[in-house]
Amino acid sequence: MAEPLPRPRYEVAHLSEIPPTEITGNWGFTIPGEWKQLRHWFGIREFSANAMVATKAGQEVVHEHSERANDDPGKPGDEELYVVLGGRFRVRLDDEQVEIGPGTLVFVGEPAAVRSFTALEAGATVVAVGTNPGIEFVV
Repeated sequence: MAEPLPRPRYEVAHLSEIPPTEITGNWGFTIPGEWKQLRHWFGIREFSANAMVATKAGQEVVHEHSERANDDPGKPGDEELYVVLGGRFRVRLDDEQVEIGPGTLVFVGEPAAVRSFTALEAGATVVAVGTNPGIEFVV
């Protein structure tokens, strides 16, 4: 087995430098706009990280979903932190809806909580990071 490449001490990238992932529907859901898999770009090994960029208003760039464990449905699902970098979103959190803008942080600590982000304007951008607490991350 080949040795893994050495990891850089750090990396810097502007979101515009990271190409969007081709969306083929293989994941069982679609993502309108641009989906940028930050985890793949940086080679992150311990948590998931994605940026979603709306290309027009009305796009649900974070599809309506709840979380479950990656490897064992009997274990807890992801905790997720969403950071709005730009633009405005209507966010569904279970039965509540809120409108949020740049600089807003949304933490979903209960994996079963339903969440979605719908862009209210083109260019609205949200970054999501998450992992299963206490469980080895599975790519």
